[in-house]
Amino acid sequence: MAIVTKKAAAERLEAIRRENVKRHQTAAAKTKLRDDIRRATANRNAQMERDRLLEASLRHSGLDTAAFRRMSDLEKMIR
Repeated sequence: MAIVTKKAAAERLEAIRRENVKRHQTAAAKTKLRDDIRRATANRNAQMERDRLLEASLRHSGLDTAAFRRMSDLEKMIR
């Protein structure tokens, strides 16, 4: 068994901490990117659905109440 000095043990612990911080930052960045992509995709889908409903409302047939309510909800969701 090797003898470990306090200085060597402290250096090892510091290296482990640095690696843990780096690993945490990488994981947090990936999670944030994943959430940003999900949010952007949901927003884009809501915009496309709202645009389709808006186009349908301009036709002479108009929208039924459920479609009009959905369009109002989508307008609140879109950023």
